[in-house]
Amino acid sequence: MAGLVTGCAGGPPAKQRPAGDSKPKASQKVKRELPEGMHKLGEGVTTEEGTWRLTPSALTKVTPTSRAKGLPRGWRAAKMTWTLTNKTSEIQQLLELSPTVRYGAMGRPAAVFTDTGIDGIPDAISDDPPRVKPGGAYPLTVGVAVPADAAGEPVTITTRPTTMFGETGDVDFFEGPFPGAAARKDSVLHPRPAPETRKTLAFGQWKADPQMTVDHVRPEGTAGGRATFSGELTVRNTAAVADLPYTPMKKSLRIYYSDELKEADHIPGGAGAADTGFVAPQRAATHTFHFSLPKGAKAESVTVEVTDLGNAEATFEGNITD
Repeated sequence: MAGLVTGCAGGPPAKQRPAGDSKPKASQKVKRELPEGMHKLGEGVTTEEGTWRLTPSALTKVTPTSRAKGLPRGWRAAKMTWTLTNKTSEIQQLLELSPTVRYGAMGRPAAVFTDTGIDGIPDAISDDPPRVKPGGAYPLTVGVAVPADAAGEPVTITTRPTTMFGETGDVDFFEGPFPGAAARKDSVLHPRPAPETRKTLAFGQWKADPQMTVDHVRPEGTAGGRATFSGELTVRNTAAVADLPYTPMKKSLRIYYSDELKEADHIPGGAGAADTGFVAPQRAATHTFHFSLPKGAKAESVTVEVTDLGNAEATFEGNITD
């Protein structure tokens, strides 16, 4: 019977690498589950020039009690523990984390709540703040909630420590699945931007650079005789790594109505605006904005101009939908 011969005739057979023992070539890179510079929940990072070790746990499901505060009705509840370790040889005032928590591909805001045994983040900027001894660790238990259909969605958390002088600390990004269902691997947004030649975009279309869209503009009711509305602004960070410059969620909006583009409302951005935390690389962040028309004014459609530091970045228009 003919056999398979390897190597030179009469010589020893070529050495075979055991199955499963293959090594990647030097040019091959190990595929990361998260963009470079982002961390899984459960991984610790050293921050503030080596002063602190910051370690967030994975999210675990909890059953809220009647004492829960800040928990929207019908939302799923979970908790996590942040462990802050003082890496210096001196007593340190507790780091003020100021985390921004978002969920899902669109990066909508998650709710942060407190409950029995879930005390949240204490005020570290006060006359008598918590302090941590050298080498000591300070645990913080935080409640996080998402809508009922968001189990398994990724939860993305941005931290930037705050001092009495404002936000001055390192920016760190963490991500992990919300418990209650298998982690959704496809929950990353991949928009298709409109052509650059299209100067005014329809609601739901994406601006290419910077990537953003306005959508879901709906009526809310009336207040003080003025018709009120809401909409969503979504911004996506296209960077491949978590590095400067970061993409902030600090946009200003101007709302116009009628063919004459009469100004209905101005929604300022900048410091103090809602959802202003930096956006993680390859991730999106969505902010719900609210506006009103002048008394007696009616409109079936509106135009929304997005600006950043006074510079117009994109213009969207469309119908107000019920």
